This record gives sequence, structure tokens and C-alpha cells, in this order.
Amino acid sequence: MKKIFIAIHSISLCLLLNAQSNIDVLHYKFEIGLSDQSDSIEGKTWVTIKFAEPSNNFRMGLASLNNKGRGMIVSRVFENKESVSATQNNDILNISLNRPAEKNETRTYEILYKGIPADGLIISKNKYGDRTFFADNWPDRAHNWIPCKDEPGDKATFEFVVTAPVKYSVISNGKKTEEKIVNNNKKLTHWVEDIPLSTKVMVIGVAKFAVKIYKDSPPEIPVSAWV
Repeated sequence: MKKIFIAIHSISLCLLLNAQSNIDVLHYKFEIGLSDQSDSIEGKTWVTIKFAEPSNNFRMGLASLNNKGRGMIVSRVFENKESVSATQNNDILNISLNRPAEKNETRTYEILYKGIPADGLIISKNKYGDRTFFADNWPDRAHNWIPCKDEPGDKATFEFVVTAPVKYSVISNGKKTEEKIVNNNKKLTHWVEDIPLSTKVMVIGVAKFAVKIYKDSPPEIPVSAWV
């Protein structure tokens, strides 16, 4: 049974990667809304891509709804505030272009979605009973909660804008550029990574962290501990 599962997973991954071969992702901006009321997340992603060939459509990985009610449901996709057609099936989001793209043309698309992650973003409790949210994308599980080209060899710059209950701290890759209260019980935290990385390490951690900033950090390389 294990061999059959591995074979099916490998075939599915090959189909997904081949479907995404006409694009090179340059940058992602992920807006993620988290809540204590449910495990459902609210997502908005801007993806900037360069087309490797003339194209009428392109595909991103994004987990479809499964029989347990887990997965992501896309509501709208936009290009320059203009709605474009999109269909979602077998963990693939197919986006049709309103006008064909030329080779090496760069475009940005906005994807709105929501759902309960089946994997990738693990929503659980620690040993003290405190609620936690930790991404575990390795090696190709990022598409379970963020639309992406989920190929370990593909790299892009990215940023996370996370809105969560005010009691939580948020950590991610790169540099924290903003943290502010947006209403009485929510806090917005913005992290930016300007070095291209694989989707397998595009992660966030959200919890009631104890945080220590080390004052003797090397210049331009702040060191901190999050427990």
C-alpha cells in the first residue's frame, strides 16, 4: 500500500510541476487572516510571474476541498482589478487570461480564497494547551494553504502579512517591517524576505511566544530567540 501511495503522489506531483512549467514566479505577497473561533483561514495572495512562453493560461498549486471538508476554496482572481476566469480541481488552480501573455512578459494576479488547511499550516495546541499555528511546507506541502508553484527547485522573494488575535506574536522569514493593532483584538504583522527562497521554507509561526532580542547581534544581522 505504501508503494502505491508513493507512486500516486509522485505522478500527481509530476503533473502539477509540468502544468506550471510555463511560468517563473518572481514574488509572492501572502495576506493571511487567523482566528481563534475556527481553524478556517482567510487568504489573499498577489503573485508576480514571468511567462516562459506565449500563454493563454497558467496554473498554480492549491489544495482542493477534500471529503473531510478541508482544503482551500477560491472565490475570485483578479488582474489589475479586472476579474479573470479560474477553475480549481485536483489541487490545481487553473487561471485563464483575458488577453494572451507574450514570452518573458511579467504580470501580477490577486487570488482570494479561504478554507481549513488539510496540511502545510498546522493549527494545534502545545503541551500547555495554548493554541498555535506553524507552517510545515516540506518538501512540497505549501500548496495546502497558499497558492504557489510548489516546486522545491523554484525560488521567489515573498512577504507575509498576518492578521491574528492580539495575544499572538508572528515570526516568518526575512525582516519584520510592521506590527500594529488593527482593531480591539487583532494585530497585523508584516514580514518581508528579499532573498529568493523555495516554497518549502516560506513559513510562519504564530503563538504566545516569549521573545528575546539580543543586543550584541552582529551589525545588520539581528539575532532573536522565540520560545
